[in-house]
Amino acid sequence: MSRIALLAVALATATPAFADPVDPANPDAREADQLAASCPPELKYAAGACVSTCPSGFTDAGRICVFENESDRD
Repeated sequence: MSRIALLAVALATATPAFADPVDPANPDAREADQLAASCPPELKYAAGACVSTCPSGFTDAGRICVFENESDRD
């Protein structure tokens, strides 16, 4: 019986990680999406602010401007 209880606890603690996998490489993606939704329709979210165009060093990804990582370039 104790093994079943231990298994139930282990599964319960592991389940939230699988419940909504937004982007395992970037856990802040959900927060950025929520902040972008708070910007007026004509603006995009970049570096903590609502802007009309993506600043230098950012890539336009719709409602969000994504920071270009130098190490990702070929």
